[in-house]
Amino acid sequence: MERVINVSGKDVKFKATAGTLARYRMYFKRDLLKDLMKLSKKLEKIKDSDEQFEMLDLEVFEYIAWTMAKTADNNIPALENWLDDFDTFSIIQILPEIIQLMTDNMSQESESKKKLVETVVEN
Repeated sequence: MERVINVSGKDVKFKATAGTLARYRMYFKRDLLKDLMKLSKKLEKIKDSDEQFEMLDLEVFEYIAWTMAKTADNNIPALENWLDDFDTFSIIQILPEIIQLMTDNMSQESESKKKLVETVVEN
């Protein structure tokens, strides 16, 4: 699944695939789904309070955003160079769209597997 998200006045294509998960593990030695779940929970807390994202949260968000952009366009430069292309941008505005993109991809994948199993069982 792909989605174009406006980041700091620039349209950026993000893509979620199984390769995104592997790419994230390869570059950052972390689990993208676990990190996304933690950020999602933190986002919910922040919406209802004066709490803010911690530096580690912002760093993980940058990793996820870059990985999904890199999946969409392999010509994306290294993380720090890619970030230089933007003014400051709001994680609170972009994170929900990235979470939704990954969620949509996971549900589409689950639906495809379910249909495959149903087809195999019928035959």
